[in-house]
Amino acid sequence: MTYRIHTRAELLAEGLAATTIDDRCRRGVYTRLLPRTYCLGAPIGLARGAAVVAWIPSARLSHRTAAWLHGMLPEPVVFEATVPPPIHRSAPKWLKLYRRALPANAMDEILGLPTTTPARTLLDCTAVMSETEAGAIIDSHLRRTVAEDEVRALCDSGQLGAPALRRQLREAALYSASEPERLLARALARRHLLLRPNHPVGRYICDFVDERSRTIVEIDGREFHSAPETFRNDRRRQNRLVLDGWMVLRYAAADVFTAVDACADEVVAVVRRRRRSRPA
Repeated sequence: MTYRIHTRAELLAEGLAATTIDDRCRRGVYTRLLPRTYCLGAPIGLARGAAVVAWIPSARLSHRTAAWLHGMLPEPVVFEATVPPPIHRSAPKWLKLYRRALPANAMDEILGLPTTTPARTLLDCTAVMSETEAGAIIDSHLRRTVAEDEVRALCDSGQLGAPALRRQLREAALYSASEPERLLARALARRHLLLRPNHPVGRYICDFVDERSRTIVEIDGREFHSAPETFRNDRRRQNRLVLDGWMVLRYAAADVFTAVDACADEVVAVVRRRRRSRPA
């Protein structure tokens, strides 16, 4: 087994006595990670994943652990793996096992470790993470790390997490340039209002645009708008847009972070009122 992982059977087959294995564990030469499964020295994250597979060869690293291996999340504190339903094992605190049959097209391999595919990983994460956490992964990695058509196919599968994943796709903010823009885009989508993100109006690129109502929404981060020249350019830009018949709503990034629903409610009210007042 790679990553300096050895099972007790492997060590015994190499000629080590059981007493020698136990003595090396006491002295810290081996670290016992799982029943009859050891790491030579202190384990790194990948060694923990290899230990799970050595302990249960049919296991697949899944959920947030697979998301880490696919580059979608940082290394987890608690590793997660999916095992076939007939397997019943008591896992330590650093490991959570899910008993579920995985179809062949849900299986992948990364760095020699069996995992779930990126699409299946998103489905599994959506089932166990908060809506906010799952939304952040989807917005960052759909169409980049994960193929959208594969994810949408899983939405129609009826599997655990599919309804939540389908809802996440409806609210996804895939083209946001900043975190406050992403949060506002999702809040607007929950209210069934889709604005064009990072859309050109004349010679300007605006954060959100609704052409039907001629409404622009801008989010100002202090780090980007506090310099004197930037401040002056913002005023000139806004005046030009207003003179051209656009309503410009501006929100501080801090307000979006602390009161995104209030910001979204105001945008929705303004856009819908202006739509009603303008000819179709």
